[in-house]
Formats: sequence, structure tokens, C-alpha cells
Amino acid sequence: MIFNIVIEPRALVDIQDAIDYYESKQSGLGEYFYQVIDEHLDTLSKNPFFEIRYKDYRGLPTKKFPFIIFYL
Repeated sequence: MIFNIVIEPRALVDIQDAIDYYESKQSGLGEYFYQVIDEHLDTLSKNPFFEIRYKDYRGLPTKKFPFIIFYL
């Protein structure tokens, strides 16, 4: 079963800020960060039952960047 993912505007701003930050550190790193996030979102659409971090919020940490995707 595939689950729908809806990204809130605040999260889009955070993702774009991270992309800009990584791109400023090294050319191409921002694009790589975006690919990692996209892969994690694809994983969540297939299996959203990861660890509950706080109340009803679940979190999926990225392995290559210090970033956690929080979701309901």
C-alpha cells in the first residue's frame, strides 16, 4: 500500500534552507541532500511506521545528514 505524503510549507522552507546551506559548503552537495530527502520520502510512502519520537509524531533520521523527517 502506498501512503500519500503532504509536505507542509514550513517543512519546504526548512528543506530549501538546508539545500542552500549544503550547496554553499560544496557545489552539488545541496542536490545530493535533496536526493537523500526524496529517497527517504519514498521510503515513508511505502512504510510510515517508524519510531514514535514525541506524542503522535514519528521521525525518520537521514543517515548521511544530521536531519530528521518528522511526520504524523
